[in-house]
Amino acid sequence: MEVKRLEAEEKESTRALYAEAFPEDSARARDYYYETRMRENAVYAIRNGSEVMGMLCLNPCRVRFGGREWDLSYIVAVATGKKHRRKGVMRRILTAALLDEYAEKKPFVFLKPANPDYYTPFQFAYASKREKRILKNDARYHCKRVDTADDALLAELSRCANDVLGEKYQCYCLRSPAYLRQIGGELSAGDGRMLSVWERQDGGERLIGMECFDYADTVERDARLVLPESASIKFCGTEPFIMLRVLSLPEFFAGISLRQEIAAEERELLFSLKDPLIEENNGVFLLHATKHGSRIERLPATAKRGWEVTELTPEELVSVFFGMKQEAWAKELTAYRAYFDEEM
Repeated sequence: MEVKRLEAEEKESTRALYAEAFPEDSARARDYYYETRMRENAVYAIRNGSEVMGMLCLNPCRVRFGGREWDLSYIVAVATGKKHRRKGVMRRILTAALLDEYAEKKPFVFLKPANPDYYTPFQFAYASKREKRILKNDARYHCKRVDTADDALLAELSRCANDVLGEKYQCYCLRSPAYLRQIGGELSAGDGRMLSVWERQDGGERLIGMECFDYADTVERDARLVLPESASIKFCGTEPFIMLRVLSLPEFFAGISLRQEIAAEERELLFSLKDPLIEENNGVFLLHATKHGSRIERLPATAKRGWEVTELTPEELVSVFFGMKQEAWAKELTAYRAYFDEEM
């Protein structure tokens, strides 16, 4: 079984499998996906003649991470034909895609799992929780449906959303007019809608953020919000949300630093990593962390002798450095706080 990255003209051949695997998507939503996302993404598949046995898509996403902007991949549409399941089809496809992403020296890939058990064998781990929230009914706020043809509004909304996210998070997908236009189109292709949120003040109003609903307006449920902390928000709970898979170690660690309250100017962490998928990630490493960032140095295997070495896995790197769990060996180091929402 050979994994192939499909050419643009070959992507349409995956439509039957997509429809079989995701019957919850309406024909309208499916058509919109193939008319938009399929033009820009990467599709990996295994085929038997004209039949697509399995597939996945890598949707490109501009991400702010570790003080830099990255072109990263969001994994979606992971599907295996019913008669081809439990034959190693998806293992081959996902492995090929991850190795290609590693070769491009990306820090990670991410996805929203239908079932986390599908991805833990590939060393994915949860990196964020989704806060279920809704904007309270308040006379201060005025919400308007976003016209995705209004370029000036989309530019203003992008700037506002990025400012709000940048105040609180170190990892998030950057908003742009093209990004918002895509999200708005996907919501409209279903039963959803995207609203801009304005705050009334001094006889006028100012834009403070946005909210997205992926259900009809006759339903009262939590929304996907990008709003400042000062907004009146009702919290409805949290849920594990996005999973990450570490790829290139130097890029992953670049945004980690020594906490500002630590008196020392530098700390070192000696650790070993066992990565069943990416051979180059196996070994012993020394992390040099300062108040301004960090770098890692690969050490010879003999360095483990007589030294205190913290043994880690790719899953532990995600869990600890995205703040999902606390470990004593990392208490003096910062962690990334991530926001992923509309990307689902």
